[in-house]
Amino acid sequence: MLNRHFIRELKSVLYPNEKAFTLLEVLFAFSIFSTIVFFMIPLLQIIEDTKDSNGKLQEMEWEVFCSQVKKEIHMSSKVEVLSGRLVLTNNNETINYEKYGSNIRRRVNSTGHETLLQNIAVVTFTRIGNSVEIIVVDVWGKEYSVVVHSYIRWVSAI
Repeated sequence: MLNRHFIRELKSVLYPNEKAFTLLEVLFAFSIFSTIVFFMIPLLQIIEDTKDSNGKLQEMEWEVFCSQVKKEIHMSSKVEVLSGRLVLTNNNETINYEKYGSNIRRRVNSTGHETLLQNIAVVTFTRIGNSVEIIVVDVWGKEYSVVVHSYIRWVSAI
């Protein structure tokens, strides 16, 4: 009987319990977990900053777009809204502003393809007397609008 007890003790010393964690294993697992968390926090901050910068970039593009449209509308002798497009006539040139995919593009005399504004879901051009209202909704759901007044009396569409 003493032999059995001795053999059992000897086995427990030579072959420790494989089912339990040792302190070394816990520390190793914790260090791996800490390393993963250490690298994930900056990654999440970068992702969040990218979302903010997309919105700021869209606002800057909108400001540039408004400046260009105002300049061309002020120089135009005729302004029409046809089939969801803004058509400006200046001397012998016809300038179209239209939605093309998720962009607003500018075409002169029905040629070319100049992208003015990107990531657009909806654009609406409305002529109100001697003014043009442009309403844009971007792909993130933010709405932008501008009303451009002209000092020149436009020829009405027939």
